[in-house]
Amino acid sequence: MLSGCSGAGVTPTPGGAGIGDWPTFLPTPSAEGVAHGSPSNPAMSFAGSPVIVTLDGAEITVNVEGPSYPADTKLGDDRVACTFTVTLRSASTDLDLRAARFDLLDHSGAVHPLKSIKGTSIPRTLRPGQTVQVRLTTTVPSGEGFVRFYPEGSEATAGWDYVAETD
Repeated sequence: MLSGCSGAGVTPTPGGAGIGDWPTFLPTPSAEGVAHGSPSNPAMSFAGSPVIVTLDGAEITVNVEGPSYPADTKLGDDRVACTFTVTLRSASTDLDLRAARFDLLDHSGAVHPLKSIKGTSIPRTLRPGQTVQVRLTTTVPSGEGFVRFYPEGSEATAGWDYVAETD
């Protein structure tokens, strides 16, 4: 009476050895460290995984974490107030970020600007050795989406996948 996915192509591994071998029907993972993005070749990442962004030979490491939700968020809400924590660090030279911005593309294709929470903001210039954390917020429909970084204001260089759910 047991049925479902058979083990075709999968070699089980004894219980104490971890989660088992990678199934042969899935593509082989090819992560090669930290993602790199630029205006001509944007990077795609996920929350908590930094991206090294290159702009005219200069580099900066950007990481987006979140979303987090207010304590009074109701279970199953259709719209979710999301806060993302962005860390900007490791600039290779003084980097002009006056035009830098973040936005969020939700699962329906709508774009939502991300606004800085009072007391945090993207610096006008990020200097080598400086680390800045910015907290950004917006309210979006419950579901999946993509946080995008525009360091020069017009072209996205990196994006991070997110899920905003209250269930």
